[in-house]
Amino acid sequence: MKDIKSLQLTLIAKFMQIIVACAVAEAIIFYVLSRTVFRWLMIFFFGTDGVAHIGLAQAGAAVVVMLFGTILSLISSIIPQQVIRPLELILGALNRVTTGLLDLPAEMNLLGNMSVTSRILLTLTLIATVAIILLPYVIAAIHFSFIIVRNFRAIEEQERAEREEYERRRNLMLSDIAHDLRTPITTVAGYAQALDDNMISDERRDEIYSAIRTKSARMSELIDLLFDYVKLDSDGFRLNRESTDVCELVRECAAFAYQDIEDAGMELDIGVPDDVLMIEADRLQLSRVLSNLIVNAVRHNPEGSRIGIYLTRDSGRADIMVCDNGGLIEEDKAKHLFEPFVRGDESRSSTGGSGLGLSIAHKVISMHGYRIRLVQKPDIVGYPPAASYSKMFLVTIPLND
Repeated sequence: MKDIKSLQLTLIAKFMQIIVACAVAEAIIFYVLSRTVFRWLMIFFFGTDGVAHIGLAQAGAAVVVMLFGTILSLISSIIPQQVIRPLELILGALNRVTTGLLDLPAEMNLLGNMSVTSRILLTLTLIATVAIILLPYVIAAIHFSFIIVRNFRAIEEQERAEREEYERRRNLMLSDIAHDLRTPITTVAGYAQALDDNMISDERRDEIYSAIRTKSARMSELIDLLFDYVKLDSDGFRLNRESTDVCELVRECAAFAYQDIEDAGMELDIGVPDDVLMIEADRLQLSRVLSNLIVNAVRHNPEGSRIGIYLTRDSGRADIMVCDNGGLIEEDKAKHLFEPFVRGDESRSSTGGSGLGLSIAHKVISMHGYRIRLVQKPDIVGYPPAASYSKMFLVTIPLND
């Protein structure tokens, strides 16, 4: 979309430049023609040169009218006599228009006494004159066409490159998910076989069961992420909007994650007002986004980190902040953070390896008409509740005050 808007602005700017260039070129052409070719034409064919004082518009109109007149006069010389009278009336009208434009005596018959040869020569001269007059527009049209073709080819090339990059990332993501699924599946299968063969002592059975539950939960998480992304990307998916107290929703998400934060050896700070702030949102999808952001903060920061969850209300908007005091995300990785199928360090520093978690969050937030972005030091100091943290994910919700 951004490329289309940029193309529109570029084409409008180029079109205005071409119009100005054509206007300048036409002024020069008419100036030269009126003092050379057109003056010579009037002297040679009509015996008068009193046309140097006429304006550019008059000269152009006179050339066009005279061209029609010469063409009709040639036609009149080869058609049957019975239809000459109507043509003579038309020629008379064109003659009066021409003499008026050129400020010549009204009784002057510009074409009446000309021979057929002179009329042919005059017609060719006028055609050449009109061609010269139209030349800037022809050149401008060709030039503008090349600009359009070049810009559209550039956009097509960019879209092709983006599609190829999208496919590459998707294939790598699928490879990552397959690898991440194969490892726990192999582990669970091995543990299950060992239990079935009574190879595990009673003392270790609880440990093995716990490992199976952990590995199964990880597989379920990966499958759920992939399912959610496919579901959100389908044409039939619609948000189930309902009136929701966003303050209560944020408190619930923080309370739900409290035990996990404590188990990870981290501290949780909450700053959510006790007010009721109603918005129209899909409560389930929005809570999943907030929970995912909190889980990411826990998963990708070291023990002893501080996690902050805040909600503030300003003029016309509400801001939800999920903050932490962990390490900063490098700029080249941060700008791709919400793209699907981002792989390697980019994905594993933000979404646990699948490259889908933050992409799903971004898609859900965008479908609501909200905005999500990463804010890091030093920009984070502009948000007082989060100023003591190193980075945060900021969800901005427009309000109808």
